[in-house]
Amino acid sequence: MILNRAVKWALPSAVTIAALLSVTAPATTLGAATPRSNWLLTFTETASGSFIVGNPAARNKLVEYASYTCGHCADFEIDVAPALKTQNVANGTVSFEIRNLVRDPIDLTIAMLARCGGKGRFFGNHKLLMAQQRSILANASKITPQTEAKLAAGNISGFMSDAYVQLNLKPLAAQRGISDASAQICLADTAAMQKILKMTEEASTKYAINSTPAFLVNNISVPTAHDLPSIQAALAAK
Repeated sequence: MILNRAVKWALPSAVTIAALLSVTAPATTLGAATPRSNWLLTFTETASGSFIVGNPAARNKLVEYASYTCGHCADFEIDVAPALKTQNVANGTVSFEIRNLVRDPIDLTIAMLARCGGKGRFFGNHKLLMAQQRSILANASKITPQTEAKLAAGNISGFMSDAYVQLNLKPLAAQRGISDASAQICLADTAAMQKILKMTEEASTKYAINSTPAFLVNNISVPTAHDLPSIQAALAAK
């Protein structure tokens, strides 16, 4: 099954991927915030291609490395992220950045689709795609041999274009106001793909991260952070 394609897509294998492409807890006060009514309405795209919600100049910066085929990442987005944003991001004391750590071709396909619409649309796209993760992955068996052959031949964009249909991502894209034409343009964006793969490689080589979700606080890996209390404790400690 393509989701378990171990040779080329097992972590940490971003270098291999790049080579292929080339052929409700109480709120915690964490420092003074810049006055603003709600920083959850502020979105930033970084030069590396990741996305931030909140005050980009916040004293404390939280980064999540996430994968769209990781069940724990979906659980975090559904069960933890809303409270984290309400309690720590909205007031401007913490910025929350999402970076990709792709684990397989399906993950990459979804990550590319999540970027459609840019910084103002990303977090809504991310939330929906994580919430629908189970239904998306239930369609993994519908990936055809012809589509897999494109991947084997190094035609990643061709694989993703086909997988978009076979994974039944079209209705989800439509919910987010993304037309088929726009989705296909996003999936063919090789510059965006390279940014995603570079983020994946950096997670492994710079931070020694090989599982998701994984968190950085002020650019330091915090392996003990996994739920709201532990993340808030790490933020307070910094």
